[in-house]
Amino acid sequence: MHSRFLKLAAALLAGAFFIQAASLSVMVSQPYLRLATTSVPAAGYFNITNYASEPAVLTGAQSFDCGAITLHRSSTGGGMARMEDVASVTIARGQRIAFAPGGYHLMCERPSPRLRVGGTTKITLKFQSGATTDITFYVVNARGGT
Repeated sequence: MHSRFLKLAAALLAGAFFIQAASLSVMVSQPYLRLATTSVPAAGYFNITNYASEPAVLTGAQSFDCGAITLHRSSTGGGMARMEDVASVTIARGQRIAFAPGGYHLMCERPSPRLRVGGTTKITLKFQSGATTDITFYVVNARGGT
């Protein structure tokens, strides 16, 4: 079990995908999907950096292993935690945005029974420019481990 976790951790650290299509030049790193059970939504996290001269606008995602994927943002204010759908996330030129617990994330609604902790799933990110890219997300448990 320990060596399996170390392999997954090394893969997460090494997992970086550079996307270059038309005016889109972004890098996605450390993609993972936190899965509690397939009866509740899973959350997708990653870092995205824009190297293009124009802003990159992430407008959605899809996966055969999710009934639907929506963009969400968690926030706290006035002692209240809330989560809201967002239509898009703009990554300015040279900016890095962390999709992380407590902030932006992908919400995988109706996760497939095919998803297994320690495995992977492909998620396609969609951008306003029409560009799409397939990213391999590592599936981890609710605490971030295998």
